[in-house]
Amino acid sequence: MKNFSFTKLTTLLLIALAQAAVAQNYNFTFTGGGGMDATGTIDIVGGVAQSGSISVTGVPLEAPPYTPLTTAAGDLVPDPASPTTLTLINHDGDDIIYDNIVYPGDPSTVQVLNDNGLGFASGQYQDSVHYNTLINLWGNSPGSYTLFVAEAQLDSNGNVIGDPQWVYTADSGSLTFTPVPEPTTAGCFLLGLGALACCQRFTKNRRS
Repeated sequence: MKNFSFTKLTTLLLIALAQAAVAQNYNFTFTGGGGMDATGTIDIVGGVAQSGSISVTGVPLEAPPYTPLTTAAGDLVPDPASPTTLTLINHDGDDIIYDNIVYPGDPSTVQVLNDNGLGFASGQYQDSVHYNTLINLWGNSPGSYTLFVAEAQLDSNGNVIGDPQWVYTADSGSLTFTPVPEPTTAGCFLLGLGALACCQRFTKNRRS
């Protein structure tokens, strides 16, 4: 088997460092004025969220007796035509429009999400745009954000149980947006040099 040359290994190291510099993970927390709260995480590449998840608490029923549900949750749905908008639809005909564009910064001074915002969903059925649970988080202005949840109530056979909808509710509030610490470039470089030294030692020992 051929050995990797020092040049090839160095190239691989530089590629890995470049990829680490492009992608950034963020944690976020939404605190609603009406009692709906959410936490989640997203992975941003080139100003667009590519993956992530959200968990929402304090979601009220639309119909009486207006008792809160435990949680609503979903995964970020990547936009294949990014950065154009994409529409998701649930069993009840509700929909959300989103583009997953993010402007990293302090959400109290910078509007980090536009008025399309992030699209999360769970319970996929029929095709790639139909989900039972839809969650949309968008920005109104710096310091003001809205969280929307739509979810149809289904029977044991997957059929929608009449109107009104099980969940169709929005809450406005604040958002915190925190980058997840990553290994520094210097740390990655030193780790890469250590790996290169090990590879060279291994190659030298095989030749002796």
